[in-house]
Amino acid sequence: MRMRPTPSVGSEQSLGSLLSARCLRPFGRATLLTAGCLCLLPAGLSAQVEESTAGEEPPAAAKEQPAVETVREEIIVKASRTESPASATPASVVLIDAEAVESNAVIADELASVLSREVPGFAPSIQKLTGRGETQRGRNPLYLIDGVNQHNALRDGSRDGHTIDLAFVERIEVINGSNAIQGVGATGGVVNILTREPALGAEWNSSIDLRLTGSASEFDSDSLGYKVSGLTGGGGDRFGLLVGASLHERGLFFDADGEAVGLYPTQGDIMDSRTVGLFGKAQWVISENSVVSFLANDFDLERNGDFFAVAGDRSRGVPTGTAEGDPSALVGNPARNENTTFSLTLNQSDLAGGSLTAQVFDQEFKGLFEGGTFGGFFRLTPNGPPFLDQSAVVSEKTGLKLAYNRPFSNDRVLLTAGFDVFRDESAQVLDRSGREWVPETLFETLSPFAQVSVDLGDRVTLSGGARYEDARLEVDDYTTIAAANSTFVSGGEPAFDETLVNAGLIVRPTQEWGFYGAYNESFTMPDVGRVLRSVNVPGLDVDNLFDLEPVIADNIELGVEYTHRRGSARASLFESVAENGSRLSLNAAGIFEVVRQRTEIEGLELFFEFLIDEDFSLAANYALTQGEFDSDGDDSVDSDLDGLNIGPDRLNVFFNGRFGDRFGGYVQVSYFFDRDFDGPAAPTGRDFDGHALVDLSVSYELPVGQLRLGLENLLNEDYFTYFAQTEPNARADTFFKGNGRTVGLSWRVDL
Repeated sequence: MRMRPTPSVGSEQSLGSLLSARCLRPFGRATLLTAGCLCLLPAGLSAQVEESTAGEEPPAAAKEQPAVETVREEIIVKASRTESPASATPASVVLIDAEAVESNAVIADELASVLSREVPGFAPSIQKLTGRGETQRGRNPLYLIDGVNQHNALRDGSRDGHTIDLAFVERIEVINGSNAIQGVGATGGVVNILTREPALGAEWNSSIDLRLTGSASEFDSDSLGYKVSGLTGGGGDRFGLLVGASLHERGLFFDADGEAVGLYPTQGDIMDSRTVGLFGKAQWVISENSVVSFLANDFDLERNGDFFAVAGDRSRGVPTGTAEGDPSALVGNPARNENTTFSLTLNQSDLAGGSLTAQVFDQEFKGLFEGGTFGGFFRLTPNGPPFLDQSAVVSEKTGLKLAYNRPFSNDRVLLTAGFDVFRDESAQVLDRSGREWVPETLFETLSPFAQVSVDLGDRVTLSGGARYEDARLEVDDYTTIAAANSTFVSGGEPAFDETLVNAGLIVRPTQEWGFYGAYNESFTMPDVGRVLRSVNVPGLDVDNLFDLEPVIADNIELGVEYTHRRGSARASLFESVAENGSRLSLNAAGIFEVVRQRTEIEGLELFFEFLIDEDFSLAANYALTQGEFDSDGDDSVDSDLDGLNIGPDRLNVFFNGRFGDRFGGYVQVSYFFDRDFDGPAAPTGRDFDGHALVDLSVSYELPVGQLRLGLENLLNEDYFTYFAQTEPNARADTFFKGNGRTVGLSWRVDL
């Protein structure tokens, strides 16, 4: 949990702009302890922030005050689906505004890198096309774009984090911890990506951003990349339109020794790739109390195929490498992500004394993986030779989301009620031979929910609620592919229903001190596709596959915060338990299978910030996470969860500054602590040797436009990534070095 001031970003700033841009940015514009009733729809999970009055001309008396003063302001977190302030609900929330997104993007332009820098409980990014191991508090996050689910729950290809270009992102809301406020999938938390908004009543205006990137550890032309993105829009008092486009060409990444970082030959990579993004958003003011918004986002990332992976040697410390090759000799087509999201949202205020938000959406996704034979995965007959093929996860998600908020008793009581309809139709196909690896699978849920928040005087807030999930899975008869013995499986319609409850309490004995406690439940599906495609025993039917039962995670969190006019400190403890958890386990054939076992995860998060003066601040956070699972079925955990589940403990220290009116920036030191994995079923030889990284981002206001410089791994630290060191399979082609010193330079101008 983290908290820091979150003023809006502007070009003229002293304390406010600094806090907004960098001071408290490292904590993602985090808010106050607001963790409660998250499981369902925490009433008003909003972030309380401290906003500077800088930028406004203070009165003379205020100018004479030598101390740095801030005022507190409440903001609403849209991911909470409520309109209650942070002071009314306990929750751990991080807000990452546009300035923070842009400053991070010039260092490393991909979502997981932004999250891993901003959110201490988020595991390190592996900077590949896959998000394997990029967990949040030891479990998977649910990614949303303006509230639209991006997670492929039925066949999790770990591609959720690559569905939108950061050029179109206004801010990111992160709700930490298991919850059910957005339905299926948020066992680790919610990452809601909010897109840029059209400016109603403004003249038509445009902006363009030009960016160059490359290795600075040892110059190599193969590392050069560029990005061109632009936005244009405007509107009248009742209609606004914003459209954008981006083209991003990435080169290779190079390690501290000046050698190309290894490509990921199975899951796909963002090196040597081209991304095309298209974006559009329109808003209509139908009446004083009614606004309709339409979103269209199209994202297409494809590897160019100009380079190929070279296997390393773990026993000798030789990393996986990359070599140039002939694209015509490529094994199949290059890995690719295609994603299209549409949504139509109505916001109706002053409806029967309350407000209504209604949204319909459609999201289509295709994730193509690299080609190969992969140990006989794709053979044409059970005993035949390996067959070259490549798989693709395809999914279409549609749904309806309704939420109605109504205050009572002079706003001391807030009632939230709603209803969600969600439909996910997914499959995994073999793209070259046209076979189905995972049969077409339909998942439907009907989910009413209700939540109430009550202020018991000025010092105590109590909240609670429930969400009812009525879910159905439908699979027709199918036959597994030859690698699973071409086994016939009878179809079925397994169904389940769950009531997910939550409760929270906030106590504020003084203006400076606050305490909270919260209990939340969440649910997700196990990787259904892995279960279905692995059936190799005749006579089974889908209705009797125990492994298809949902994963229910309980989350308990306790927190305390102290806030002073010159800084603040926070601490939170959490525990997440899934009695019938889902874990990927490596079998004798070297293939990951879904194993249902009890899992327990607990952690501690600390945060401290101090405003040195109007232009400089110092901040730090610390996250510790431990996870175990039950390997022998005795309902008692006995072995550590591996590095695909639990990220390293880490300490982040940030120094932020502004020098004059034009120049500002920040430097961040991230220290990742060693981690050993213990227990009878823990992975052996996969311990992590920690390392420290320093990143720098600075900006300068030119007479025309703004110049940004980003330096990733400023000190050119030579290291193997957390994923490479802890990956249970320990493949020779996943022994990746981390990026060496890398420079990014961008110029943005408003036209």
